[in-house]
Amino acid sequence: MTAFSPTSVLQKTASVTLSKPVQVTLYMMLSSLVIWTVFFSNYPAAHNAAHSARHHTLGVACH
Repeated sequence: MTAFSPTSVLQKTASVTLSKPVQVTLYMMLSSLVIWTVFFSNYPAAHNAAHSARHHTLGVACH
């Protein structure tokens, strides 16, 4: 039987979750979600704030 020490499991978890590829992937996913939410939102405050950028960058018709 093999016993796992809590510190080695935590160290392995920390090394995986804090690696650069994981950080870059999470950052890109979060950035994409924020941009998509603002550009395609029907919420009036977000729509009005991003109105000109929405039309000029994506060519999205909103009305």
